[in-house]
Amino acid sequence: MLNYRLVAVLIFLSSVVIPLASKWAIEPQGSWFRPFVVWAIVVFAAYILQRHRNTNES
Repeated sequence: MLNYRLVAVLIFLSSVVIPLASKWAIEPQGSWFRPFVVWAIVVFAAYILQRHRNTNES
């Protein structure tokens, strides 16, 4: 069963994070790891949302 709330949150976060990550990546003064930290936070949030999901596939 597909969790539509999780998919909607991930699409929203992706639409916010991708432009920021590309802007941060080409910035000469910035830290190179900032986009990776943001993506790690997105992945962790998806894990937290999926952790409590009931897997009833009978």
